[in-house]
Amino acid sequence: MVEFIFTNKTIYTKRREALNKLTFKDSKSACHKIVTDSKGKRYIMDTSTVRPNVYGFGIIPKQVSVDMVEFGYHDQNFEFKAKPSPKYMGAVAATQPLTTILFKMFENIFLKYNIHQRALLKWGIVALSVFIAYLLVKVYVKRAQKKVAERLPENAKRYTATFTFSKRRDFSYWFGIGLVAIFVFLFMRSNNGSEGILLIPITILSWYFFIVWLGMTPIHYDYEKQYISLVSIEEKK
Repeated sequence: MVEFIFTNKTIYTKRREALNKLTFKDSKSACHKIVTDSKGKRYIMDTSTVRPNVYGFGIIPKQVSVDMVEFGYHDQNFEFKAKPSPKYMGAVAATQPLTTILFKMFENIFLKYNIHQRALLKWGIVALSVFIAYLLVKVYVKRAQKKVAERLPENAKRYTATFTFSKRRDFSYWFGIGLVAIFVFLFMRSNNGSEGILLIPITILSWYFFIVWLGMTPIHYDYEKQYISLVSIEEKK
């Protein structure tokens, strides 16, 4: 009897999912996705509003919700149009000499002030680097939200999409933390003054971790892989 009820619930969930299947597209904002449901309605989904955002740490929440705003089918304000930038090659070409200059600068500073011999101070510098990366991400997300809000009409309908998870656990966020931890370990182990250059990968990797966790939660990937299922899309009152 229990098995029969469970089967009926599964069939009902699949039918509901089929009736309102979602498709995802990239938008001009890295923190937003263009979502289209099976009825043709289009939304701009703010992936920085996923809550609770703990799935990538191996925790399976009962449900997660994310904010969306409906926009017109013919509205092209959020469509992503890839354009090759000539500045990209110039930035790549400048990376090597810039790294050399930064290496020399950090080495001189660490040796001059004996920072390489002060463990507590080095821990403080690491914490400051990670905190700066966090602040940069928060600023980036706020700017992205502001730009999207400026492109939306004032009377746009706002929705909350709710998803439920399967039993599969995801530990991908720990991979990012592990990469940062490796460079922190190398930074703390080195004491010849050259470890200062390691603050660059520590800050960059911390930034990537925070932007994925707090701004670019891959809810579209989890949905397309059927790790999560749509429960409802409800208009905010």
